Amino acid sequence: MPIVARLPLLAAFLVFVAVTAPAANASTTGCTPVIFVHGQQGSAQQWQSNAKRFSTNGYPSRLLHAYEYDTSIASNDAAVAGLDGFVADVLARTGARSVDVVAHSRGTTVAHAYLATPARAALVRRYVNVDGRSSDTPPGGVPTLALWGSLQPTGSIGGATNVYLTHLGHTETATSAEGFGYIHRFLTGRDAVTTDVRPEPPALVRIAGRAVFFPQNQGAAGRLRVWELDGRTGARRAVRQSVEVGADGAFGPLRVDGREHYELVLEREGQRTYHYYFEPFERSDLFLRLQVSGPGGIGDLIDKCPASSAFTVLRNREWWADQPTDDDRLEFDGVDLLAPAVAPRARQVLASFVFDDGCDGVSVPGTPPAPFGSLPFLTGVDTYLPAQADAGGTIRVTQTARGSGGRSRTVAVPNWPSDQHTISLQFKDYLDRPFGRG
Repeated sequence: MPIVARLPLLAAFLVFVAVTAPAANASTTGCTPVIFVHGQQGSAQQWQSNAKRFSTNGYPSRLLHAYEYDTSIASNDAAVAGLDGFVADVLARTGARSVDVVAHSRGTTVAHAYLATPARAALVRRYVNVDGRSSDTPPGGVPTLALWGSLQPTGSIGGATNVYLTHLGHTETATSAEGFGYIHRFLTGRDAVTTDVRPEPPALVRIAGRAVFFPQNQGAAGRLRVWELDGRTGARRAVRQSVEVGADGAFGPLRVDGREHYELVLEREGQRTYHYYFEPFERSDLFLRLQVSGPGGIGDLIDKCPASSAFTVLRNREWWADQPTDDDRLEFDGVDLLAPAVAPRARQVLASFVFDDGCDGVSVPGTPPAPFGSLPFLTGVDTYLPAQADAGGTIRVTQTARGSGGRSRTVAVPNWPSDQHTISLQFKDYLDRPFGRG
């Protein structure tokens, strides 16, 4: 059997070992631990795809780590101090002598400040700077790869390997297969066998992550239930997992079937119920984030209506709707909600809030309601989506991604009323394939 044909099964075995076997560490695998550092309003979520690409290429998942910090405050002092302790903890847990750091956007400023101290820089073997801060020399003297996307098209780090990917969105530079290819080669010294996210045997798939307040990245405690769904209607079949989530928000790893659709439900006493929907998990995902809006957060800008549903739709690749050809499409029951004013390329939109503005039962397409036309990375659409108290109806949400040749993906979601329920739907930022195909 050719090596490429054997790769999905081999990578699946490596993921299973990484999740379950305590003996896997840096000294036994020869791999350097990788620490991902997110940008403004980010979290480990933006590193989901590349973590899966690393594991597809045989990198043990327990050596892949995401450092998270509070981006709701202007100062980076706490973030830098936290990274100091995080690096020390990763070294202690993996038995490694050094780490590799991959930082994006605001995270590059955090990384530069961390590396400015020689003792800290000595702990970092290689550094990747993604569409963020420029400098005259590699930070801390650490060998550096700098990837520049559309937000910093003229960025530069003197003495580094500078690669310009200005045809990509700001976050897309960090999450894309193209960006991963450069990162893998720089960190390992060899080309990736594949830059795809390859599926693994469905029975081996695990999910793990945290429930967190957005954008503070502080844990949200509660009870998490994992429902298996009918993929055609979104109707619940059975509860597959039910676990308590502690103050740190951490959960998993939990077993799921890579062929099925799931709803994750976060219940907190006296609070709104959060429902999270996804495309099937074709590969283990240990950087899952269930985001919750706290008091004074973005959720306060969404009108809560007993007669209509409200959605937050996420994708860690910018939505573009103002290009001459090959725009993204985001359809709710067949109606495309993206428009040039809703998701222009220049605004770097990653999330769309779809709700009935004013609870008037009227849709006003084409222009984001205030203040969603000016928020960074976010947009909004005034859309009336009829709800039922028992969520007995179905809303079909379909994305057709630019560059996909017209391929579309649909997730069916029950029509929960927005006065008591919050619906979050995450589409993948890459085109996957079912296990056993391709």
